[in-house]
Amino acid sequence: MEREFTFQERMKLMQIKHKKTALRDSLIVLGVLAIPFFAHSMFTPGEEPEETRPDNVEYRISMVGDIMTGRHVREAAEQSGEPIDRVFDYVTPYFEESDHTTGNFESPVINDDIPEIEEQIDDAELHNKGIHFYAHPDSLGAIERAGFDSISAANNHALDYGDLSLQQTLEYGAETNLELLGIGDALGIDPYPDRRALLPEGSEEAPEIPDPVENFDGSEREALDASRVHTFENEDGLRFGIIGFTDVFVQGFSASDYVGGVFTSDVHLPELRQRLLDAKAPVEDGGLGVDVVMVQTHWGEEYQVGYSDRQEELAQYMTNYGADIIIGHHSHVLEPITVREGRDGHRALVINSLGNFVFDQGWSRTKESTMAQLDFLDDGSKEVSFVPMAVLDTMPRETSGILKPYRDFRIFQTLRKDLDNDYWTVEDGRLKIDLDAAGILEGVGDTT
Repeated sequence: MEREFTFQERMKLMQIKHKKTALRDSLIVLGVLAIPFFAHSMFTPGEEPEETRPDNVEYRISMVGDIMTGRHVREAAEQSGEPIDRVFDYVTPYFEESDHTTGNFESPVINDDIPEIEEQIDDAELHNKGIHFYAHPDSLGAIERAGFDSISAANNHALDYGDLSLQQTLEYGAETNLELLGIGDALGIDPYPDRRALLPEGSEEAPEIPDPVENFDGSEREALDASRVHTFENEDGLRFGIIGFTDVFVQGFSASDYVGGVFTSDVHLPELRQRLLDAKAPVEDGGLGVDVVMVQTHWGEEYQVGYSDRQEELAQYMTNYGADIIIGHHSHVLEPITVREGRDGHRALVINSLGNFVFDQGWSRTKESTMAQLDFLDDGSKEVSFVPMAVLDTMPRETSGILKPYRDFRIFQTLRKDLDNDYWTVEDGRLKIDLDAAGILEGVGDTT
């Protein structure tokens, strides 16, 4: 018969057993107690930055990726009781301190507040694709109020609801001061509307102003060419041109001579080549006299962390004909940046994907984002800096909290992966690419 342990003996055994697991148990308790603190540090929403532009930046163009203000993004705004403008709460200061801001608008707009329009939505939905987006027209106002100057609508969702989404997007876009890129009433209407302002008054070279287009409500707006080049200048007279273009689309999306749609790659690469050549050509030779050509390009494969062979082919094509900065999107994740050399030694910076900017996707990589900023500095140098960002609750903001170093490292590692080490550095929480070292925009802005 076994002897029972006394109370003192049982306590002694418990102490011996506890010593063996004391470290493990202490770590578990410590981890549980630390959860509230670390969770707050990891997910704190951050604050609006007070200053985003260094004193040595003379001119800045900010570029972001996919903006989708429909689906759960709209629901989140409604549930919060705030307008859709909320999605830009943490990033508006960056745009306010930029001279031009551009991005990819991943939603057509449809005014479902109008009963006769709402009744058309289900019938208008295209059946040759699986995912359909649309946003309320107030999204365009929110984008404009946030500080955007241009947005590309050349993507695989612009015509999710066929002609209804095309016409509504163009109609409500015309009510803003935003430049809608890569979408229009047809091709060949007038790809260079800004050239009129470059010619002497009464010049015979000036193209005829196209006939206006009638909206749903009977009002009229300017007819838009889907392949048009938008131009703007800085105070020093440097001229910039920007085009919207997509390699991702389904049948029925492509604009043509008499059909509205988006500027696509199917049979329109010759038109893209001509737009690039004409953008760089001098005004006196019928061109736009652009110094810096940027192309908003929707391409690649969704969720691929690396770029595809097709992206490389298109990047080479655009570089050959004069593109300087290629702004990529569509994959919803960040992709490596490359430097491409084309004909006659011309070089371009290829930002293969800026990732999501405003979206409702849940995978961790789709929440990693960045804002690219093309800066012309007061010493005559040029660089592109990348602000590390995270998309939380559909709202982009600069990374913060205890995980900021880890997040920044992941973002920068992806972006710089295929860059020569002599081209980049990390300073002041930004990945910076020295365009002069990379041989990009050589001679642009030089006053010597």
